Amino acid sequence: MTIPEGLAPYELYVNGQLIGGLGNLKSDNERTAPISRPITYYFTLDSNESEIIIQGVQTNRYSQGGFTKEVIFGDLHSMEKSKFFSIATQIAVCLVFLFYLLFVVLLVGIGVRSKSLIYFAMMIIFTCITVLVSSNKIIYMYLPINWVWANKLFYFSYIINMLFFVLFLRELVKEYSKPPKILNVVIMLCIAYLVFIILSPIEYIFKTKIIFTTIFIVSPIIITVFILYIVIKGQKGIVFLLLTGTAVAGNSLFFSLRQNSTLPYSHYPFDLLIAITALSAYWFTRYFQSTLQTEKLSVKLQKEIDTKDDFLANTSHELRNPLHGMMSIAQTLLAKQNFDLPEKNNDDIKLLLTIGNHMTYMLDDLLDLVQLKEKTLRLHPKAINVHNLASGVSNIFLFMLKGRPIELIIKIPKDLPPVLADETRLIQIFTNLIHNAIKFTEKGTITIDAELIGKKVYISVTDTGIGIEKDIQERIFEPYEQADSSMTSIGGGLGLGLSICHELVALHGGKISLASTVGKGSTFTFSLPITNEQADNDTKINIDNDASLSKYVSLLNSLSKFEDEIAAVTEKETLVTSHSRILIVDDDAVNLQVLANALSTEAYDIETALSGSEALVMLQNNSFDLVISDIMMPHMSGYELAKKIREQFSISELPILFLTARQQRVDIQLAFLSGANDYVKKPMEYVELKSRVHALVRVKQSSEERLRIEAAWLQAQIQPHFFFNTLSSIISLHGVDNEQMEKLLLAFSDYLQMSFDFQNVDLAVPIDYELKLVRSYLAIEQIRFGDRIQVHWDIPVNMELSVPPLSIQTLVENAIQHGILPKREGGNLTIRITEAEHYFSIAISDDGVGFDNTTPQKKTSVGLVNTQQRLKQLFNAELAIKSVVGQGTTISFPIPKK
Repeated sequence: MTIPEGLAPYELYVNGQLIGGLGNLKSDNERTAPISRPITYYFTLDSNESEIIIQGVQTNRYSQGGFTKEVIFGDLHSMEKSKFFSIATQIAVCLVFLFYLLFVVLLVGIGVRSKSLIYFAMMIIFTCITVLVSSNKIIYMYLPINWVWANKLFYFSYIINMLFFVLFLRELVKEYSKPPKILNVVIMLCIAYLVFIILSPIEYIFKTKIIFTTIFIVSPIIITVFILYIVIKGQKGIVFLLLTGTAVAGNSLFFSLRQNSTLPYSHYPFDLLIAITALSAYWFTRYFQSTLQTEKLSVKLQKEIDTKDDFLANTSHELRNPLHGMMSIAQTLLAKQNFDLPEKNNDDIKLLLTIGNHMTYMLDDLLDLVQLKEKTLRLHPKAINVHNLASGVSNIFLFMLKGRPIELIIKIPKDLPPVLADETRLIQIFTNLIHNAIKFTEKGTITIDAELIGKKVYISVTDTGIGIEKDIQERIFEPYEQADSSMTSIGGGLGLGLSICHELVALHGGKISLASTVGKGSTFTFSLPITNEQADNDTKINIDNDASLSKYVSLLNSLSKFEDEIAAVTEKETLVTSHSRILIVDDDAVNLQVLANALSTEAYDIETALSGSEALVMLQNNSFDLVISDIMMPHMSGYELAKKIREQFSISELPILFLTARQQRVDIQLAFLSGANDYVKKPMEYVELKSRVHALVRVKQSSEERLRIEAAWLQAQIQPHFFFNTLSSIISLHGVDNEQMEKLLLAFSDYLQMSFDFQNVDLAVPIDYELKLVRSYLAIEQIRFGDRIQVHWDIPVNMELSVPPLSIQTLVENAIQHGILPKREGGNLTIRITEAEHYFSIAISDDGVGFDNTTPQKKTSVGLVNTQQRLKQLFNAELAIKSVVGQGTTISFPIPKK
């Protein structure tokens, strides 16, 4: 038998026997201490009928009366089973909630800071307390709490639990919608009632129980209705929060009904489990959504990183364009011998070039950093003598140390084993470390030392400068990190040098470290593997030719011999390249002007185009000796332009020089694969540009010269049978037809004279000159073959055009020899010139034997091929051949009007 907690004293009698009770009925019952938990009595009934009497005394204490809950009867097994189930479910609920609390603690432990987590943790703690102070009131089995404070704890735990529940859900739904102000009223009411519970006597709490019930029922209903409103507006992601609020509201309603009734009660944990499960589902949903969003952001971030790297490369390219323009203008001013500048202005221009070279060095660092991040930088390791290389690099910095109290000391043993490294990159490592040491040293020494430890050589660069602070040392090898520039003797830089050193050393399989003391100096030490290969001890660094050193030499002091270099170039032969036509293509008008100015000291005819399509149009209508093109252009890149040019011209017929700020190996390879002859890196050196342009123009002119000589040689190779047959015809006519003999002799004389004329090696000759040669040739053939050759002329008068020498004559000879004469009855030859709007069309037609596409015709003969190549070079024109077997052949070509 279980008797609930009560206020009044009582005694329990079974069949007249006192079994137990509370207090003493005969004493002052007002002083009897109420019990704070139910009491279970065990007794045995011997008969089918028994008398059970609970005798009590009415009391007005706390205005509660006697028993307010039902008395439960039952057999031992049923009572124990019911009690065990109730206690077990309460403990299970607490364990589930404490499991979630452990997760919260772990999240806070790893650094997650959120108000909602704090509210959730407090809600879990007080939910467990409400479970333990309700129903079987397990907590009172172990804690000796008097009845008054037990009741206060009961009311307090439920109200504060509801407070944190409202705060928790309000925090979660903030990101979806602004919480209603009524929630603030609920929160303030909960806080006020909590204070009231702590400070007020227990009887006042009982009298204001309606406030407790109202708060406990209304609070979850308000927050649930608000969540429902958000869900209806379209936020389906918080439907689990709606389920949580509904479960808590149901639990509150059920609890309130139980508290205000005498219905039998067994612990019912399912609404709380539903609430926590729904809440877990919400968080799992949020977790997976966050994970998916994180993945998307990760992909986006990676794209942003790639975009940033491309941005760095493109920025370097864009910066190189104005930089190359600035340096080219300055170099042009110094190169003009007839441009008399005051000495101070000359010095200013040299300073401008020095600054430009310094900026070039920084842009190179940017490109190196991009290559290292993309892991596209490739090493070419070989055996390197560290002593020789360090000595060569140190000589570069003598310019910077001139006049400064700094001594550069090399202590590397000469017998040190060679290391396996990329020579260019090892020079870069040395240069960056020595330059960094000079920056941080006002006076003292910079020592380069090395020692062999195991299978690695440890190389150190030590300075006696200002040192580096501890916090900076920890991140000094990160990109864009550097010490305070105001503390260095040489300010500036992007903070990339040491980061690049770190990456390059790692690529070699070594490590780099720093030891520094403020006020005493710094030591950078890096390791490189040794090799059994023999280094070339006689090899010396060529400062002028080594690409890895040229930029540093230019940066330090590259202008001391600038005038001598310019003079040496200007003394070269310029007559050969005079009046050569060069087409410059760039989308930037400033760059076009800069290049034109840079080449203005040479006798070049410069044309410019602002796009690849414009350049192609100009190439269709004009003849050029060289195309200089930028690579990075909108709509049509330099690569595409080169490919289209190569569809019409070979690399010798029209050379292409690329200007590029992208210096990665793949970019250079792509340049050559697209059809470029050569490339110049931006910002370009004036001497280098002139030399490469001069060389490529000579390539084009050599190709033209070869074609002209070939054409003259072809004409000189008069076939023996033609020569002897003509002479035989002259002899046979002697005494028979002297008039015809004289005509033949004069025609043959004219033909030979014009065939050996040096004008035939010119690029083009007047049309009248070419037709005179053709008439001489046809006169000979008509006298020899009589009516078998019928010639028809359709040529307008007063034409002003030029054609490649021996071009029409070659086609006429081809028509007679391979078209008309193989036909027994001979045929007709028509020479026709027609005028169109922009060009003249020259056609040579015969009605001879003709040929088809499968016939190995003479259209592939050397004479026709040579004529085709010269037409393409001069006029970007081609031979058009139409032939039908048995009907004849027509060969035509256009000549643009001047």
